[in-house]
Amino acid sequence: KLRECLPLGVILRNRLKYALNLRETRMILRQGLVTVDGRKRADPKFPAGFMDVVTIPKTGDSFRIMYDSKGRFELVKVGAAESTTKLCRVNNVYTTTGRTPMLTTHDGRRIRFPDPKIGRGDSIAVNTQTGKITEILKARPGKVAVITGGSNRGLIGEIVSIERHPGSFDIARLKDQAGNELATRNDNVFVLGSGFDKISITLPKHQGHKLNVVEEREKRLIAAESARTQKTRKTRK
Repeated sequence: KLRECLPLGVILRNRLKYALNLRETRMILRQGLVTVDGRKRADPKFPAGFMDVVTIPKTGDSFRIMYDSKGRFELVKVGAAESTTKLCRVNNVYTTTGRTPMLTTHDGRRIRFPDPKIGRGDSIAVNTQTGKITEILKARPGKVAVITGGSNRGLIGEIVSIERHPGSFDIARLKDQAGNELATRNDNVFVLGSGFDKISITLPKHQGHKLNVVEEREKRLIAAESARTQKTRKTRK
């Protein structure tokens, strides 16, 4: 959905500071200096969404678009090896013309002849250079997932149970590393790995754990104190 994406021009100008204005952004994109998931994109309005990898080959920088613990878009810097891997959530599995099995993912990909084990709601690791599926992550209790919608967006936890409600929304219950219990619609669950230590991608700051008011205040005070100390040292020099 377009409302759940960031325009490429905003990413380059406002987030990464590679350009001062939209004119410079257009010049960068027209030269083919920016790729999204391995493909050159020249439109500043191109929508880059969750899990997309924005790469600038000339600088060697790659950034994955994810949600922080407050549900806001965050650009997570990743290495060259990780930039070719993308996790996709399977939205539908069906049979098309000629009895060809096919699946569609959250980012609009259509993959023909997928593994029969893949089901709706599972996650797959896709190599963006070849388009091949390299790993299958089943959506079941015990897996680690991130919430991609609702008031808990951006939080990461282990799936405890999935409640089936025929005629209504299925509810998934998760537990984060601090022991907090989370509940959301099953459609908002995006599986990341088999365990917290087996996640193949780099996670954003705070690792999907939301700080409470007291923890945020303490963190701000520590940052302010360290900044004041550095300023004092510079003044003495």
